[in-house]
Amino acid sequence: VIGAGKSYFIREVTGNQEVKVSGGLYSSTSKVQPYSFEYLGEKITLIDTPGFNDTNKPDTEILKEIADWTSKTYKKNQLLSGIIYLHPITHTRMEGSAMKNLRMFQRLCGQEVLENVLLTTTQWSKVDPTEGEFRENNLRDEGLWGGLIGKGATLQRFHGTRESGLELINKLVSKTRKPLHIQDQIVKQHLTLLQTDAGKFLNEGLAAQEKRFKEELESLEKQLREAIKAKDNEMNQILAAEQAKAE
Repeated sequence: VIGAGKSYFIREVTGNQEVKVSGGLYSSTSKVQPYSFEYLGEKITLIDTPGFNDTNKPDTEILKEIADWTSKTYKKNQLLSGIIYLHPITHTRMEGSAMKNLRMFQRLCGQEVLENVLLTTTQWSKVDPTEGEFRENNLRDEGLWGGLIGKGATLQRFHGTRESGLELINKLVSKTRKPLHIQDQIVKQHLTLLQTDAGKFLNEGLAAQEKRFKEELESLEKQLREAIKAKDNEMNQILAAEQAKAE
């Protein structure tokens, strides 16, 4: 989710101050970028990815970049230990774009890896604890995160510190590594990106958007025709009145 703090999380946990963190609503991550650091004698690599609904890059390009990167690493037998899905607790409700991101996330990952997924809320310092807990409980709804939690995903919190981030890392490093659904579809099943579940979902969204724009355009054109017709009728009435006066 854009604005959830993916890059901030990575900078805090890795200690790498070169990680660019956005200070606004726009994503600071333009491409898939790995960042490695040493922790308890092991090399840990965190992957920063661009978010969907980025105003600077179309979703099709973002999906292709993620698919290309994950496919290349899968072919090298490099699998992820887990996925940390970040969502700002400052959001009063799950907006349309956040729901779209969640649905895309499900299609990218598939059900087999949900035990390796941490659904993590961020920015707790910006909300009243009671209000934050209320929003967190709402996320447990079956139509939001509840279905994923029921299939193995875990609800967690990131409190903005390295210690808090490392607690999340500790929950994942011992997990059995599994391929993402999109990795299996592209590498093992030899599907094209548009044939994958993620690709189909994105394509359906674009088709629905195109249909909506077409309907809106047709409605505007109809209103314009009616306005012109009404104006013509008004002009004809004025001309008729002027002609009657002249006679």
